[in-house]
Amino acid sequence: WSTWRLAMTLAPRTGKGADVRIALGAVAPTPMRALKAELLLRGEKLTADLVAEAAAVAGAEARPISDQRASAEFRRKLVRVLTGRMIEAARADAGRSRARGRKA
Repeated sequence: WSTWRLAMTLAPRTGKGADVRIALGAVAPTPMRALKAELLLRGEKLTADLVAEAAAVAGAEARPISDQRASAEFRRKLVRVLTGRMIEAARADAGRSRARGRKA
């Protein structure tokens, strides 16, 4: 799962997703981007509901296989959970950065 990446730039004043890229590995025949989930977040304020929706969309976009290590459905669930956590972590980090900027 270490092949997953999230790159997100938030607009400084609004906290809206200015640029979002979600890359997923090990859940499709080749590494892929969750393009529909990215589009949901781009230009929008990152509310908890929107984060949950984007995570669900990323899970639906994934095309994992079932094998001896995990079922396809379990892998989709992991995509939903971990994508949501990555977005929330990025949102929290951006909030801390904005707060530091206001203190300066």
